[in-house]
Amino acid sequence: MRPAGRSVVAIAALALLVLPACGRGEQGRATPANALGAPAPGTSSTSAAGGGIESVNSARKIRVQNVRLVRSGTADLVMQFEFVNTGDEPIAPSSLGMDPLTHVIAFLIDLPRGTGYATQKAVEHNTDIDFSGPGQARVSASTGVNVKPGERSTVTLVYPAPPAETTSMLFVADGLVPTEIPVQAEGSVPLTDDRALHETNVPFDDQFQPVAPLVCPVEGAAKPTGPAGPVSFRLPSDALFAFGKADLTPAASGAIESLAKQVTAESGTVTIEGHTDAVGSDADNQKLSEARAAAAKGAIAARLNGNFTFKTVGFGETKPVAPNTKPDGSDDPDGRAQNRRVEIVVDAAAAPADEPAPTRDEPNLELEGSAIKPQVRSVTALAGYTLAQVAITNTGSEKKNLGYLNDPNRKGVNGFRADSGGELSINLSTGSQLRGCLFAPSWWGVLENGSGEDVLPAGSTQLQWAIFGSVPPEQKSISVGVGGFAKPYPAQITSG
Repeated sequence: MRPAGRSVVAIAALALLVLPACGRGEQGRATPANALGAPAPGTSSTSAAGGGIESVNSARKIRVQNVRLVRSGTADLVMQFEFVNTGDEPIAPSSLGMDPLTHVIAFLIDLPRGTGYATQKAVEHNTDIDFSGPGQARVSASTGVNVKPGERSTVTLVYPAPPAETTSMLFVADGLVPTEIPVQAEGSVPLTDDRALHETNVPFDDQFQPVAPLVCPVEGAAKPTGPAGPVSFRLPSDALFAFGKADLTPAASGAIESLAKQVTAESGTVTIEGHTDAVGSDADNQKLSEARAAAAKGAIAARLNGNFTFKTVGFGETKPVAPNTKPDGSDDPDGRAQNRRVEIVVDAAAAPADEPAPTRDEPNLELEGSAIKPQVRSVTALAGYTLAQVAITNTGSEKKNLGYLNDPNRKGVNGFRADSGGELSINLSTGSQLRGCLFAPSWWGVLENGSGEDVLPAGSTQLQWAIFGSVPPEQKSISVGVGGFAKPYPAQITSG
């Protein structure tokens, strides 16, 4: 079911964000509480805990203030904030996707562990929410109530609790600036009482898995005809396996499903690599990495269609992507989490000699020469990921549509994935391309480009954003592609 009154284009369309530039922290990790950037046109600089989180759209007058992210017992993590209407028309949080009757488009991301979190679901019916029933999201009834101009309401969202070592999470929501929020201990911050705080969780099963890894593809260098180079994916092990184990968890099915949706090849070679952190002996880690690669192979082979040859290899702790310890020699849980991973490389088979090679779709140039003007604001390296943001301004005198459809599962003509207006990609100097990450519990690619409004009013600015996998450290120059325009825009990577 789709949110009432919102088309697929509207619900899945633009994401706009203001993520400020920041200095490098350990592991290139973003600093908590909005140390991530400068304000976008039409918005002001904010603080997650104090000033709040601004709207991503200069024409949309809303603000989120007094954000709290607090553990509750062993199972839950509670987010509460004040939703403030600074405009002149009534507006409800549900218009930003926080609607328990449809789908709550508001997620948390544990960046070092590469894991996204959707809201919990309640076993019982919430009598405070009209037409609600069992199995709906644990959110406050205030999400569906209009807030008058100049007024505010308290919004509550309840998520599964992250691991004990998680100290902050990136909050991404429809129409708001993605912001990293510190995770606080139970009882350390006062919460407004709400029915959603006292509901019973629906148990996780094959149909309900609110915790899942981000799956982010890197596509090999493009070719004029035929398949591009290999496509690689990195899956964080923490969402696939228990610590020190090689048995796939229930959450692994969502990761494998996300991966399969992004594989356009029908045949070829799939290489699966296992990697561990440095805890334990070299021999034990080597054995564990091999066992995990083998387990992932079984699940991937069962899901992919076509004639693939599968290979597995274990590298143990020999190929870290982040330090396992801090500069003072103490343990670094966030760095170790990045090193525990499974990498998959899909190399499509060449077309038979007697068959014509498939061709790619013609480039989308529908916005070229229009009143829509993009400008890269920043490309930021986070803990194992990359965040790109592009300010898109309508310089004309009439409203304009980007034509953006936020559907990360589409494969386009001949199996190749066509872009749309405003869609972002990162182009590497090697000719390879990073595509946006996919989060299985999301209906659309909220972590790819977000959702919001596809219409740009005259004179308004919105920031299109996308979360990608990490850019290789040896890459000295990149560019950001924007759907609808001919040439990518040069950019420099800063550390978060």
